[in-house]
Amino acid sequence: CYTFYDRGSHMKLRNKRKFTNHKKRRMYFSLFFLLLFISIGYAYLSASLSINGNTTIAANTWDIHFANLSITNGSVTASTPAAIQSNTTNIVYSVELSSPGDYYEFSVDVVNDGTISGKISLVNIQGISSAAESYLETSIKYTNGDPVQVDDLLNPGASKRIVVRVGYIEDLNSLPEDDIELDLDFNVDYSQTNEEEVTTDTIIQQLKTENLSCFLKYSGQVTDQVGQTVTANNVYFNECADKRNIIFGGFCWQMIRTTETGGIKMIYNGEPVDGKCESDRENHKGIVGTGGENKYLVDNYLYGTSFIYDIITNEFTLIDTFTETWSDSTYENLIGKFTCKSSSDTCTTIYQINGYSSNTHGGISAYTISDTNYTQIGISPFNAGFTSPAKAGYMFNKVYEIIPNAPTSGSLVGNDVSYENGTYTLLPASGESTLGTSLNNTHHYTCNNTTGTCNQVRYYYYKAGYSNYYITLDGEENIDEAVNNMLFNDNVNRYNSSAKGVIDAWYKQNMINKTNKLEDTVYCNARNMINQSTNGWSKDGTLTTVMRFKNYNLTSDLSCTNVIDQFAVGNNKAKLTYPVGLLQDEERNNINTLSLVGTEEDYWTFSPSYFEISSAGLRYVYSSGGSAFKYVDYSIGLRPVVSLRPGVVITEGTGSEANPWIVE
Repeated sequence: CYTFYDRGSHMKLRNKRKFTNHKKRRMYFSLFFLLLFISIGYAYLSASLSINGNTTIAANTWDIHFANLSITNGSVTASTPAAIQSNTTNIVYSVELSSPGDYYEFSVDVVNDGTISGKISLVNIQGISSAAESYLETSIKYTNGDPVQVDDLLNPGASKRIVVRVGYIEDLNSLPEDDIELDLDFNVDYSQTNEEEVTTDTIIQQLKTENLSCFLKYSGQVTDQVGQTVTANNVYFNECADKRNIIFGGFCWQMIRTTETGGIKMIYNGEPVDGKCESDRENHKGIVGTGGENKYLVDNYLYGTSFIYDIITNEFTLIDTFTETWSDSTYENLIGKFTCKSSSDTCTTIYQINGYSSNTHGGISAYTISDTNYTQIGISPFNAGFTSPAKAGYMFNKVYEIIPNAPTSGSLVGNDVSYENGTYTLLPASGESTLGTSLNNTHHYTCNNTTGTCNQVRYYYYKAGYSNYYITLDGEENIDEAVNNMLFNDNVNRYNSSAKGVIDAWYKQNMINKTNKLEDTVYCNARNMINQSTNGWSKDGTLTTVMRFKNYNLTSDLSCTNVIDQFAVGNNKAKLTYPVGLLQDEERNNINTLSLVGTEEDYWTFSPSYFEISSAGLRYVYSSGGSAFKYVDYSIGLRPVVSLRPGVVITEGTGSEANPWIVE
């Protein structure tokens, strides 16, 4: 076993708002428990290995060590930053916490590169006095928040990432009257064991080595962590029909692929019957919605940020409620919210507000509880409104009204505009001295008059015969700024789409207590255009060319270039409420066997396709598993996608429909 111990780490807690280690004695500790309790001062970790007995073990190795240390942003500056030493079982650092609220935190992988399982058999911590506990906070946890503790296993070939933190408690009623000296003793044994948990890591390793023909390695770029697009090393797509079924949280799921961080992305596949996830299951009740309606909302109604629902009574109940009256001054706060269109918090039809129609009407999605296909949580529009490129987003903000109307005959048109003191002035195209009189590929702007100046300017992005479509710009905006407001700036993800509202409510009701088993990976709502400079939304673009997003053409590229498209709980620019999203069409396209993604029902992906004339389109998976486009206000299936974090325990099963893996 690995045995680490300390005989006399001397620490002093000063009443002058300072923590210091004065004697700096050499200490011997466990692989990682030292880090928790002597994070202040100069610390050594070392290990001794003792395997006793008469049996010679020639083919096995014992190798548990640290790797990939990263210091958390916001930590105080250490005089000696935490670093893994050359023997890979030592971490040395020196740090001083001077004021309440100061902390030092880092994460590090504990890796088992040997052939023998390791198990924590003893954790013994002594020397932290009750007086010190009042001022010092310490923790050592896995990244999902679970504590590191006795009986934790580390399988051969597996790793577990831990987060170590020590802090000076911020909210103190008083400081210590005298210095507090601590002599700390730590004893932790990391012992060899014959036990071995079957975990997601084990399953992935088996699939890699035993199923090379159907567990296929992806070799392109991937974005599975916010802001990190890398060449994939650990991404595998699972086409093993009899080794992809998982029961988790009481629901059936199908493995799609591994993530670059070692997790398992999987898609919802209904409720198990007799512990099985076979394809002959009956339909079940779910949330069934319609979109694209305009409803009168001016009365004083009760609204909620989300809802819970009862499939027995078919009732919805609003949560986090408040009362409001729809108007031009209040509607922005109501988009994305839910209402029964009454003063009651319960109803059998609930409405989500998805956009502005007038000062008396809003665009809505309406939902009831009804039968839905067993592979879905229900059906819903992706967005109830579709007449804006912004509505291709899983979340959206600025929406410009699309108006179908040609300019008045004889109106001047320009290639660009200037703006000063509230007035737009049309500008001619490069090399031209005068303004034009007809819309073309270099003349998109018009004031709809013969003077070429106005307080609001029209920008025409599409013209074909008698079909002319424009948006109105008002207040120091040109078309580049308008496109940025809809698709690219830091504030585009403000309001929930219809799909996100339903998925969040379902997750909160059914999966919230399973969040610690999930990793926070990226779900890519790729809104980057492949023809940004040539379509009609560019002042030099073609008036008959529609806006095409990354997934207009089929692609297998898993990169996600824009941070605002990288939806994750930890991304403040594209923040998910919970670690759940939808299938990306790029993921679907990497699976060669269409029957593995087809369900005989249509369902939404996460992937925008185009904005065509006056409608936003999104990719969806049709019944046989192929991909096509639909306008976002269509109501089709929702199949949530989640990602199991590395190291989650599998208690039984083989991965088949009849005998699925079961997550502990």
